[in-house]
Amino acid sequence: MISRKILALLFLFNFGAYASSPTGSGFVPFLIGADWAVTEINDPTGLAPETVVQRFELRPGDCLSEAPFNDCETGIERAELSQDVILPNASSQAYWYRWKVFFPDDFEGTYPARNRHGQFNDQGTGTAAWVFELGSTGALWLGSRFDDEARFFSLINERDLRGQWHDIIVEAVWSKSDGKVNVWLNDERRVKYRGVTCKHCRIFLSYGISRVGVDEFKKRHPERELPTQVVYYLPPDVQTDDPGWIVPPPPPPAEEADVDLETTPEDGGETADAEESTVEEKITSDTATEAADDVEENSSGVAEPNSLDTAEEVTIEPEPEPEPEPEPEPEEAEEVIDAPEAVEAESQNTDGATASSGQEVKAGQTDENNPDEVTETDSQDSADEAPVESLNLDAASGLDDRR
Repeated sequence: MISRKILALLFLFNFGAYASSPTGSGFVPFLIGADWAVTEINDPTGLAPETVVQRFELRPGDCLSEAPFNDCETGIERAELSQDVILPNASSQAYWYRWKVFFPDDFEGTYPARNRHGQFNDQGTGTAAWVFELGSTGALWLGSRFDDEARFFSLINERDLRGQWHDIIVEAVWSKSDGKVNVWLNDERRVKYRGVTCKHCRIFLSYGISRVGVDEFKKRHPERELPTQVVYYLPPDVQTDDPGWIVPPPPPPAEEADVDLETTPEDGGETADAEESTVEEKITSDTATEAADDVEENSSGVAEPNSLDTAEEVTIEPEPEPEPEPEPEPEEAEEVIDAPEAVEAESQNTDGATASSGQEVKAGQTDENNPDEVTETDSQDSADEAPVESLNLDAASGLDDRR
C-alpha cells in the first residue's frame, strides 16, 4: 500500500514537459493494484504486427482511490496505464498519439456501466476531457467530457469491433480556445474537430479498460455480476513533431480526354434512326465529294440516286421521264443535280443532305435564321432539268423542334 501511494505521488507531481522526454513513451500503472490488471504475453491473436502484446484484465471490484481520483467512491473500476508526464499548461503545440487495440470475440460490454479504452485526462480537474468509449449500442466512439456540450464521433460499429486489431492515431492541440482533435482509424480519418479541447489543459493519456457507472449497472441488474473483461494493446507512442504516420492519399489519375458523346452505328452507340440519334457532326470534303459521285445518270438521262445513305426514311417516287437534256459544261460537272422548283417545300429540310463544298451538316439541320431557305441555290440554276420528285419525310418530321 505504501509503494502504491509513493507511485501515485510521483505520478501526480511529475509535471515535466515533453521537451525533457521527446517521445513521451513512459507509462505507469494508473490506480491499479491487482497483479492480473496488466501483463505482457506472446500475441494470442496471431494477428498483431509484434510478437509481444499487453494484456489488460478487469475484474469486478478492481478499484483504487487516490486524490484527486476517487474511483471506488464514484463507481469506477480500472485496469489502465497512464503517461508519466503531464502537460503543464495549454499551448499551441500539437501532440501525436498512436496505439493499437484488439477486442476478443468473447468481449462483453457492461452498459449502463460504460467501458472506456483510451482517455485524455485533465490533471487540473481530476476528470477525463476526451474518452474512447463503448456506449449502449456496443459501438466505439470518441466524445468530449470537459463541459456540458455534447460532442460525439463514431469510430467503430459493434459488428466490426471484435476479432481484429484497430490502429488509432490522434493529433491534438490542448487549448482553452483554439484547439483541435483529429482521429484516424485504420488509416481512415474519422474525427476533425476545432475549438476548445480542455478546461485546465494539463492533459495525460491513459489506456486499457475503465468501467464508469458501476453503481448504475448494479441498480439496473441487481441479480447480475459485472463480467471480467480482457482487451489486448500495443502500447502507445507519443510524439511532439509530426511523425509521418498519416500518408496522404495518392493523387487521382489524370482525367481522360473528353469522349465525343455523338455516336454512329459504326461506334456501337445508338441507332441511326432520325427519332433517336444525330448524324456525325463533321463531314469532310472527301465525304461530300463521295456523296456527289453517288448520283449517276442512267441511259435515258434520268438522275437516280445510287444510295440512300445520306437521307433518312426518304421515299422517292419516280415521275415520267422527260426528254434527255444536254450534258452540263465541264466546269459544272462536279455539282449535284438537284430537283427543280417543283420539289415539295418539305424536301428543302431533308435530313442528311450534303453540299459539294464540304460544309458541316447535321441531320435535320437548316439555316438557324431561316429554316425554309434552300441551301444549294446554284444547283437550281443548272441547265439540267431533273424530273420532279416527291419526297415523303414523315419519319423525319419534327427534328428541328427537338434540337
